[in-house]
Amino acid sequence: MNSINGIITPIARGIKVLELLSEKGPLYLDQISECTGIPRTSVFRILNTLEYLGYVEKEQIKNAEYWNLGLKILSLSNSKLLRMDVKIKIRDILENLAVEVDEFVQLGVLYKKKVMYIDQIKRQKPLTMYAEVGTQLPINVSAAGMVLASGLDEKQLVKLLNEEKFEKNTEKTIVEPEEIKEVIEFVKKNGYVVDDQQYAIGIRCIAAPVFDHTGNIMAAINITGTLSSITDEKISILVENVKSSAREASKRMGYIC
Repeated sequence: MNSINGIITPIARGIKVLELLSEKGPLYLDQISECTGIPRTSVFRILNTLEYLGYVEKEQIKNAEYWNLGLKILSLSNSKLLRMDVKIKIRDILENLAVEVDEFVQLGVLYKKKVMYIDQIKRQKPLTMYAEVGTQLPINVSAAGMVLASGLDEKQLVKLLNEEKFEKNTEKTIVEPEEIKEVIEFVKKNGYVVDDQQYAIGIRCIAAPVFDHTGNIMAAINITGTLSSITDEKISILVENVKSSAREASKRMGYIC
């Protein structure tokens, strides 16, 4: 846990500095420290790192040294910043869910027409088949993918279904566009979906959407386990668990239910 926090804390602080500069920049060092609550020495290190990466730059204004966003920040789309933000802000929710259900928990986002997993909480139990962080999967082989696709508007969805070639991972994988649309409609109506061995035989997943402050789906929280742990009898309970965690995450991201 300490090693994870050692990585997350600097990233969270860096995002905080970038957000501040985007809203109020240019600012000098002491102003950034005061507004963010980050110690001056830490702010100095963060700014130097961001300057090296091209995301901020120094300016001289009336003999004072100010910091502002650099041109390279334009290469970071809002969606990329949101992916970084949601991963940091809701990690404890993922951790709590994993403990509560004693299953692997993953966080997925839509990236290049696929679901990409950007975080996961593992449990001390065997699970031979699951998508590691950074894995990109077609929407039809994962619960998270179906949840994320449900956030597309009609035009985007039609384009996705027409342009993508959906293949079977298992005999249970849904590949026909009309069947995929039916599942997506189920997600819209019920706020969750179950992947019953569509990704791999013996593996079940249950996913629910995380909404941003505008009411758009920005991520999906996913529980992954085996048929022996995610039994038919437990599905309804696990559905409520993942939906509750997704609601909590959405509120934290500014969504008002």
